[in-house]
Amino acid sequence: MSVDYPTTQSDYTAQPPSSARAADEDLPTAACWRLVEASQVGRLALDGYDGRPDVFPLNFIVHDGNVFIRSARGTKLRTIAKRPSVAFEVDGCDERFYWSVMIRANAHRMDSDAEIEASGILDLSSWSLREKHDFVRLTPIGMTGRRFPRRSRSTANAGAASALMPHV
Repeated sequence: MSVDYPTTQSDYTAQPPSSARAADEDLPTAACWRLVEASQVGRLALDGYDGRPDVFPLNFIVHDGNVFIRSARGTKLRTIAKRPSVAFEVDGCDERFYWSVMIRANAHRMDSDAEIEASGILDLSSWSLREKHDFVRLTPIGMTGRRFPRRSRSTANAGAASALMPHV
């Protein structure tokens, strides 16, 4: 399945909000995908064995509207087998904005050689030194993204200070 993303960058490169209303903005899905595709590291959140959330930083690739990760045997694979509902988060910044994208997904260990090869996951190298011979596909069921204007430290600190001051 091929995913056709709009070629225009207008939804991502829109002018920042005016300083009078400098606030965060929701990002359209196509802009979220472009940000995720241009990233190398994300965080996988899943229900831990004790019922508390676990978060794992990891490398990933995007192919045909899915996110693919490599994994070593262990906690992630055992948890996904029992509870495949996960969240995957990627964030970053550029010269004008901080941004964050959250993907809710169903995770499934891949076992078909044809599917593994077609996904491109074999070309993904992990920053971790552990051997990672298992492959997981995250199939998105929802995606949200936000961006926040970057401000100078003095502007951010002044805003925080004024928010704490009582209004008389």
